[in-house]
Order: sequence, then C-alpha cells, then structure tokens
Amino acid sequence: EDFEKVIARGREGTYYIEDGNELEFFEIIERVKPDVIFTGPRVGELVKKLHIPYVNGHAYHNGPYMGFEGFVNLARDMYNAVHNPLRHLAAVDIRDKTQETPVIARGAA
Repeated sequence: EDFEKVIARGREGTYYIEDGNELEFFEIIERVKPDVIFTGPRVGELVKKLHIPYVNGHAYHNGPYMGFEGFVNLARDMYNAVHNPLRHLAAVDIRDKTQETPVIARGAA
C-alpha cells in the first residue's frame, strides 16, 4: 500500500525498484547517469565501484536531515561526497606505471 502511494505521487519518467538486485541498480544507474546518489549502505557499496559519489541516508553521521539544520547537514554531506579527493584515486590502478596519479591538495575536502 505504501509503495502504491509513492508511485501515485511520482512524476512521469520516474523509476521505482522494489527490493532490487545489483543488476537492476546498475541498469538504472546506466540509464539515469546520476551526479550523486542518496541511498542506503547496500546500494552505496555498489555505486562506490562505479566511482559515483553517494550519501548514506541511513547513517546520519553528521546529524539528521530534518528541518532547516537538516538541509544544511544534507548539503554538507552531498558537497563532501562530490568533492571527496579519495573518489578520484579510486579509479587509478596503482599497478599501471603509465597511468598518471592525480595530485590531491592537502585539505581539499
């Protein structure tokens, strides 16, 4: 019943996955090509492999996302996810001597 309510409020072109598997998530990510993903830890581990920034909406490490202060917390977490210097290193194969390693400025994030 709750799932039907969510679908009724959605816009045309919205994708809904109920209890999706890895293959379904990868397919949606390929179609949508998101800049950042707001998700739980299970999907977060998957998108890390694709080098897509994400915010774990279940963790609340930096406070809840409710109200004005919560929106500030969410904005900070999204900024940190997108500008995390380690995300750029994840795509580097350190065994490949021909690949240039990105230089990361101290205190960049």
